[in-house]
This record gives sequence, C-alpha cells and structure tokens, in this order.
Amino acid sequence: MKARDVISWSVFPVTVAAVLLGAVWAIDAGHAPSLVAGIGTFTSLVLVVTFERLLPYRKEWNQSQGDLRADLLYLPSYFGINALVQPLVAAGVVLGGAMLSNALGIGLWPSEWPLLAQFMLACIVVEFFDYWPHRWLHEVPFLWRFHAIHHNPTRLYWLNATRAHFGEVVFRGVINAVPLALAGASAEVLALVGLANSLLGLFQHANINFKLGPLTWIFSVGEMHRWHHSQKVSEANHNYGSNFLFWDVVFGTRFRDTKRSGPERLGIDNDSIPASWWSQLSVPFKAHKNNL
Repeated sequence: MKARDVISWSVFPVTVAAVLLGAVWAIDAGHAPSLVAGIGTFTSLVLVVTFERLLPYRKEWNQSQGDLRADLLYLPSYFGINALVQPLVAAGVVLGGAMLSNALGIGLWPSEWPLLAQFMLACIVVEFFDYWPHRWLHEVPFLWRFHAIHHNPTRLYWLNATRAHFGEVVFRGVINAVPLALAGASAEVLALVGLANSLLGLFQHANINFKLGPLTWIFSVGEMHRWHHSQKVSEANHNYGSNFLFWDVVFGTRFRDTKRSGPERLGIDNDSIPASWWSQLSVPFKAHKNNL
C-alpha cells in the first residue's frame, strides 16, 4: 500500500481519536473544559485546513467559486448566534431539569459514569435531537427555505460547516440545547460535545480525500455527507446525522451508492439564490421569487 493510501485511511480516525481522547485526558487531569474545547477546536481547524491542501478530494474545490466572501461572513454569525441562543435556553432548561430530578428523587444524568462513557451517551442523545430538526429542514417547505442556503454551494470545503442562515441556527440551536441541559449533564460533557461538533463538522464538509471503510456506518462525514449535498433530491434527502449516522440507520435514511465515489453534482437544481451574504438573508422570506 502506497504512503498516500495509508494517509487516506488513517487521517480521519487518527485525528479524531487524538483530539477527542486528548480532550478527555486533559479534562480528567483538571484543565478547564472551556479551555480544552477551545484549544481542541483551533487545533482541529488547523489540521483540517492543512489536510485540504495536502490531500484534496478535488483540487478545484480549494479555489473560491464566488462563495468565499459570504462563507467568511457566516462564520462569525454562526458562532455568535449559538453563543447567545444556547446559554439562554440552557439556563431555563437546567432549572426545569433540577425540579424534575427532585420530583423523581434521582439524577437524570449518569454523572457517576467515566467521562468518556458520558460523552458517548451524550453524542447519541444530541444526535437524536438534531436528526429530526435537520430532516424537517429538508421535508417541510417553509423550513427548507432557510436550509437551502447551506445547500447552495457547488463545492464542499471546511467553511461550509458554518454556512447557515440565522433562522436555521436559532431553530437547531434551541432544540440542541435542551436535552443535555434538561438531564443535568456537566460542563465537562458539554465541552466535549461542543468540541466533537466542531471537529466532525469540519471533517464532514472538508475537501479531503480520506477513506472511511466500515466507518461509513457510524460517521456522517466525508463521502457520506457529500451524498447529502447531491443536486439530486433522491440522494440528498438522506444522511441527516449531524456527526453520526446512528439514527439514519435506525430510521432508514442512510444512503451510499457503492458504485460511485460521490454525487455527480452538488448544490440545488435550478438554483437562483444570490451570491452575496446580505441578499441571502432575505431569501427565505422571498421564497416565491427564488424557486424554493
């Protein structure tokens, strides 16, 4: 096996294991969860951007197609809205979770479990509460108007991870903030989930030629997520998992065509969404004029 093939097979599992297990170790060692998550996210970003240059899936996807300016503006708006919405929702939900725990006489979250086990459980729970909102964004016409902004590009690279209309960010952010806060998960668990979302979100959209093999049944990244961005609706309305494919397998929406390495075209058929960020913000409210 050639060195390039070895890298293609190992780059994803090695990076994910190193970042996430390293974060678990650092938090167990007493380091601040928010600091660990911040350093882990920055490290993930640097690694993914580097891999895109060294091992691109398609070299032309590393060049702007008139979308870079808008994508750069979505980056701060995405994190800014999440930073405002999720803590506000969580603050109210935490109180409700405490009241529920007192009423039941038991804690809702298994805080006595090892941190790694809590993190794995949290991933399963959070994925369920993101699978359905994501699926509704595709299947409910009004919600699709917002999500279409994310599917508008005809290439995939790391910045696609944060390309989302503020309406979608609020919709998914509110629902995502509820389950772990209600159950009373610790700051350490929330930090690890946040880091996993950042790391896997980057790999999900990255222009990296990495192989998954049997991991195509677990992770919604790389080749599996490219099918989700297919211009063909019959292929795109699958693989809804935010990071994992647990619930796609359960609900029968996992898709992979083993005869092809990916979809023929990405984007939206007969798309008329404007290129500028400011114009895109009004698209959901002018859907009748944009063939959405």
